[in-house]
Amino acid sequence: MARAKRTIRAEARRRYRAEQGLPDDTMVADEAEETSAPTSASGQTRQQPGRPGQPGQPARLGIGTAFRLSFRPLDIRGDFRALPQIVTRTKALWVPSLLTVGSTLVFLVARPQPTNQGDIMAVLSTFLFQYFIQTPAIGGVFIAGFLAPRASWLLGIIVGLVSAACYAVLALTGVLGIPSTTVLSEVLSAAFLLSPVMGALFASAAAWYRRFLQLSSPNRGRKNEPPRRGNDGRSRSTSGQKAGVRR
Repeated sequence: MARAKRTIRAEARRRYRAEQGLPDDTMVADEAEETSAPTSASGQTRQQPGRPGQPGQPARLGIGTAFRLSFRPLDIRGDFRALPQIVTRTKALWVPSLLTVGSTLVFLVARPQPTNQGDIMAVLSTFLFQYFIQTPAIGGVFIAGFLAPRASWLLGIIVGLVSAACYAVLALTGVLGIPSTTVLSEVLSAAFLLSPVMGALFASAAAWYRRFLQLSSPNRGRKNEPPRRGNDGRSRSTSGQKAGVRR
């Protein structure tokens, strides 16, 4: 049965090449590709693992499998050992930290007030304050976790401390308008306690989400392979040849 199917396919390809005026050399090359695929005991052609469609493409996992495999066990010692390399070789720490410090400077310059809500600088500074400075500063820690190759929770703690320090600067300079010293001490204590904890959680969630996207869509960001050229010098892909056979 399998041999009969291969014969029918070969005849269909032969007719197609005769209609298109292609030389017989290309047919010989395609025949070698057809017969090189491994067959099972039942005689049906099996695909290579990790090649569901075109050659070189990894297998696409199901949503449930990708969800489960996206979790990673916590390796505290390994994360601390890898921290210097992550800091020096990646942007996972510097990008959110610079964004947090820059947002603090913008807020100090703009000093938004309730009366100037229509000002573009007031709107921008308020947005940056809420996402990068105010506890919990989810913007910076999410970027850190998404960019981190590992130790995302540790980077979340560091970025959370940076945001808490920037929040303290704004509070001590009187920009936030905190009324009394008692309220100020309570606000700063909550910032330095909650920001690292929430930073570790949000950064870990961002790292999990990045792994989930990579596992559920392994071809995301993959460059298209250059088209193959036959003996006639014409460029054509495998999908184009198969589409021609179906006609």
